[in-house]
Order: sequence, then structure tokens, then C-alpha cells
Amino acid sequence: MERQYTGIDSVRELLDRDLKAITEEELKMSAKRHSSLLETTMNTRDLGGYETGTPGVKTKYNRVYRSDKQNYPSERDIDFLKSNQVTTIIDMRGAEDIAKSPSGFAQREGFRYLNFPIEEGSHVPESVAAVPGSYMEIAHSGNISQVFHAIAEVDAGVMINCSAGKDRTGVASALLLSLCGVSRTDIITDYMITKECNRERFKMVRKNLPDVDINIVIPRESFMSDFLDLLYARYGCIENYFDAIGVDSAVQTAIREKILSE
Repeated sequence: MERQYTGIDSVRELLDRDLKAITEEELKMSAKRHSSLLETTMNTRDLGGYETGTPGVKTKYNRVYRSDKQNYPSERDIDFLKSNQVTTIIDMRGAEDIAKSPSGFAQREGFRYLNFPIEEGSHVPESVAAVPGSYMEIAHSGNISQVFHAIAEVDAGVMINCSAGKDRTGVASALLLSLCGVSRTDIITDYMITKECNRERFKMVRKNLPDVDINIVIPRESFMSDFLDLLYARYGCIENYFDAIGVDSAVQTAIREKILSE
């Protein structure tokens, strides 16, 4: 017997089709989030796609990438970044690290390369318990405010990086997402993806640095959660933190507009 469609049936079919499309798109973005966007890095990811405290507003894609170091970007990587207008590179590594592994974007045409050294976080903390405190040190580095000012000021999309894209980049990313109203749960989730992306890097640490306690190196939810507890216990709200480091309300607004506005 031929099925008779009603108006309600049509609406249901449309809703089912839209839901399927949304689900497929979310799955695609989830897969992207759990792998590096660049073929020559392990941990380059987009801070876009996260829900904020404002209903219907998410962080936008191709505004801020978080990454590990990019020593030898391929032509595909270069084309990918240019096509998405992510052409300002903010390197938070110190002089010693850069001398050993120079950025592949430092002298590359079509890109603006900025180096704001954050030495805090460049060395392994003395213990697991010391990691959240080391993140507070990163958050109060003398150069951290320059990172945020640059993100606010440049017209193009930005890629921030340290060596592994874990500690300095993880802290800066958490602070940006907090400012944009992203939930604590999503901030911690974003941080923990580094554990998956850097799996091979952690294997190399175990192999080449046997004296290093790998439990300090591999991300834990508690590292980020405890850092956020320390930050909010001291400042009360994220805006107060940014004010304290010299990133005023106008710059905070510019950052939000960059990451949230169409």
C-alpha cells in the first residue's frame, strides 16, 4: 500500500535530513579536531566550533589555530594556511629553541612571523603537582600580553605555537577560549586532544629522555582544571586577569570580535 504523506510527515523528514546533515558535519569537524591540520606537524588545530555562553554563538573557524612548531611546512601546508587566510604566525618559543629548530615561516613570503618568547613552560616542571603552578607562570609571563595584543590587532587569522603545542600554547588557548565564554569542560577537552595528537612525540620522550617523568609531560585533565581553579581563585573572572596583565577591555573586545564575529 502506498504511503500517504501528511504535512507532519514532511516536516519530520526535513528535520531528520537536517539533523543527519548536522551530525555528519559535526563528525567531520570532530575528526579534524583530533588530527593535525598540517601534514608536517602533529598538533595544529582550530579553536573554532566551540559553543559559548551566548546561545547559538560558536567560536569561528580559521580565526585562531593552535600548533606545535612548524619547521618544514610543505607546499600543501602553505597553500592551506593561505587559502584560509591564516597568515600571521606567533611563535612563543625562546631563542635557544628557535636556534635549534627555526620556524619555517620566519622568512616566508606571504606570512607575518612574530616571536614573543615565553621561557616559562619551556622546561619540564619538577613534579606532577607543580604543573598547574607552572601554567600560572606561563599566564603571567612578561610577553604573554603581546601575544594577545597581536591576535587582536592583525587582520588575518593567527596561528600560535610553542614547541609541542601543549603547555604555552595550551595555556594561551585556554585563556582565549575562556574570554570567549567557552565552557570549562570544552576548554579541558581541547587541552586533552594534545594527548592524542602528540602520541608519537610522547613515545620519543620515553625513548630518548628516560630520566624524565613521563607523567609530568603527558596532559592530564587535572593540569588544566587545577590551573583554571588557581586563575579564578586569584582574579574572580577572566576579564580581571586580562586587565591585570595589561590587556584592557578594548583589546578584550577586539579578541572576542575576531574569534566570534562573522
